[in-house]
Amino acid sequence: MKKIFTIVIAAMLAISMTACSSSSKSGSPSPDGTNSEVPKGKVTLTLLSHYTGENEKFIKPYIDQWNKENPDIQVKLTPVEFDQLLSTMMTKQTAGQVADIVHTYTLWGGQLSKNKVLAPAPGDIAADIKSNYPASAVSAATIDGNIYGYPTEVQAYGLFYNKRLLKDAGYDNPPKTWDDLIEMAKKIEKKDSNGKTIVQGFGFLRGYAGKIVQPFMGLIATAGGTLFSDDLKKANLDNEAAKKTIELYSKVYGKDGISDIGFQTTKGFGANQVGITIEAGWWAGSLKTLMKDKYSDVGAAPLPSPDGRAQGTLAYSWAWGVNSKSKNKEAAWKFLKWFNSQPIKNDMTPEANFLLEGFNTVPTRKSDIASKSVQDKLSTDPIAKVFSDALQYAQPEQSPPTASEVQDILYKQIENMWAGKTTNEDAQANAQKDIQAKLGK
Repeated sequence: MKKIFTIVIAAMLAISMTACSSSSKSGSPSPDGTNSEVPKGKVTLTLLSHYTGENEKFIKPYIDQWNKENPDIQVKLTPVEFDQLLSTMMTKQTAGQVADIVHTYTLWGGQLSKNKVLAPAPGDIAADIKSNYPASAVSAATIDGNIYGYPTEVQAYGLFYNKRLLKDAGYDNPPKTWDDLIEMAKKIEKKDSNGKTIVQGFGFLRGYAGKIVQPFMGLIATAGGTLFSDDLKKANLDNEAAKKTIELYSKVYGKDGISDIGFQTTKGFGANQVGITIEAGWWAGSLKTLMKDKYSDVGAAPLPSPDGRAQGTLAYSWAWGVNSKSKNKEAAWKFLKWFNSQPIKNDMTPEANFLLEGFNTVPTRKSDIASKSVQDKLSTDPIAKVFSDALQYAQPEQSPPTASEVQDILYKQIENMWAGKTTNEDAQANAQKDIQAKLGK
């Protein structure tokens, strides 16, 4: 599985790489026999995504450009928060109020396939995806042998740290071991005269299952473990790597924790009040927008490991797809083909420009990776390079059909441990038992 992600980084570093874009003329038959001509008359497509707030501002200009150039096919963005995206998608599906285009986290692939939410890509688009994306991205967008959408991004986890706060505490470099992380966090943290935390040394970003579980999967990888067996039939929380990772989590919050769980890490980092946290590479774009001139204080580094020598992290992916119940599938695929395969600016597609501008993230399509803008980004932006390099050794996110439910189980056990409702040992045992039962369904 790690070899797959080596393909991604190899593609990113291949400056001479070119990609053949397959765009069929409107009205011509696709390889699967369907006709790409959209029905006459104005069509309004709804697009459901988790691009809210600042993220919405970056994607909207490209949707506006499409709408201006294609008056007969209008796209309406419907943004919801990430933690509401899957439930919103399923609720609308049940109620018959489906969104034509959906942005899906590939971890949900098994559940979406089981509920027949996604339509397989037409032949010409499937062929375009196979030819113009790395194998790992194609695999992430494939369910039971069928490609269901355009891969959008592959994200890896790493450390974000505040260079100024580390320097003030006497450190020139970020932590390389877990012990270093805890020691540095203690020295960075500051409290006022009433004992209230005003600068947090280290804290996790919280709010929903993925915020806690994905970093857990990244850290367990540095300890040489995975959450599941390779065949996804067995939970691996009963081994030494999992025990070490849960112990690390218990040292951060809870009865014996070094940090105040009530301190808002997300807000605090942007306000230069948090020394170290863990997040995926896309966060750099949000921090750049939020922190403005203070963004120069931000640094990034690989996740620390128990011994400081092993490398490991988690990588996950997203894809654009079309709802199987949409009445405007041809129009929806036409928009997605333009958005993901047509160079419009900087020799890049709308998707690539959006990712680079909004998230400071390197795109996935081969021709986008080969563009001067992306190659310049990799050669001049140390934060972007940290996260692109991480794809060489990242563990792809394991995605059993009950993946989202499994995330919730582990998330609740960790939160219970932090709240003092259970011990480390019980949290580990309960998570192992409940996840194993869920995998068996």
